[in-house]
Amino acid sequence: MKVLHLPTSVGGNSWGLAQGEKALGLDSTVLISQQNWLEYPADINLNIQKIKPKAGRFLKLALAFMNIRNKYDVFHFNFGSSLIHFPNSHLNQFELPFYPENAKLFVTYNGCDIRQKYPTMQRTQIAACHNSNCYQGQCNSGHLDNYRRVGLQKMEPHVKHIWALNPDLLYFLPPNKSSFLPYSLSFAGIDLFSPRLNNKKLKIVHAPTNREAKGSTYILAALEKLQQTHAEYIEVCLVENVPHAQAIEIYQQADLIIDQILIGWYGGFAVEAMQMGKPVIARIAQEDLHFLPEQMASDVLETIINADPNNIYEVIRQCVEDRKILLQHSVAALQYVNKWHEPKYVASLTKEKYESS
Repeated sequence: MKVLHLPTSVGGNSWGLAQGEKALGLDSTVLISQQNWLEYPADINLNIQKIKPKAGRFLKLALAFMNIRNKYDVFHFNFGSSLIHFPNSHLNQFELPFYPENAKLFVTYNGCDIRQKYPTMQRTQIAACHNSNCYQGQCNSGHLDNYRRVGLQKMEPHVKHIWALNPDLLYFLPPNKSSFLPYSLSFAGIDLFSPRLNNKKLKIVHAPTNREAKGSTYILAALEKLQQTHAEYIEVCLVENVPHAQAIEIYQQADLIIDQILIGWYGGFAVEAMQMGKPVIARIAQEDLHFLPEQMASDVLETIINADPNNIYEVIRQCVEDRKILLQHSVAALQYVNKWHEPKYVASLTKEKYESS
């Protein structure tokens, strides 16, 4: 079975999933329309960002579509978008109706490609959506909420199944054909770097791709307060605008990782950290855990050090003062990630759908 993942490399998930699928015997390839600054790997990169006229980009994508449409059995879209996707020109998911009848189409939603601001604000009191500056306020008008709903309406009839990488996304997806899928990141090159808990200073790393979405204001305020009383015991490292390969080298030196405290789930950054054996702080929204396998829901509460804007200072302080907490969560993190995020395990979930749909 030949599988093509396209058209983005958001979070490195498509690459990691393809590697897991290859390990299970599938012929999986990753195509991206353009590279992002994090520089995740791909097999085919169309580099349309180098083409200035939009008509030229459209033409290159159209030619690429004609080249691939008959070469693969499965087309697995990422970030809720298809190959020819120009939403500002009302050409979103343009080529979906034109795949061969025997081709099987699937889609993964990663986050704010389907998450909607105002329904989220109504559902929960803690969310990045309450911050009007999140992603420069692009969702404030409500236009993007509607665009995401319309995009799903266009996508749903064409795909066999829909996956969500964050549990809360399933509030917005059709329950009869959607399910949770753990992040699948390539573990190649990620070795075990256990926290150095015998050192006097703990290195605490926070790496926000967007400060408002991750709750960085609360995290940095807590760390600043802690530095006033525990300066001799902590070293704070903020990682931003750094290519992925370089960021990995920084994470290796961390003793404690802080992911996010608003979204309610952890990101790919945390998965990589756990594979290194690092303890991770993140907010886990317990009201969303019914979307997960029951054992995974139980395991995550034992693994992630749970924190929110109201208690983040106390949580970090306890970790600094009682390093047994970090040791326990370091051991749990490695067991958890090797159970629930192992690429072949995640690939077994997609392979089953590819073959049964």
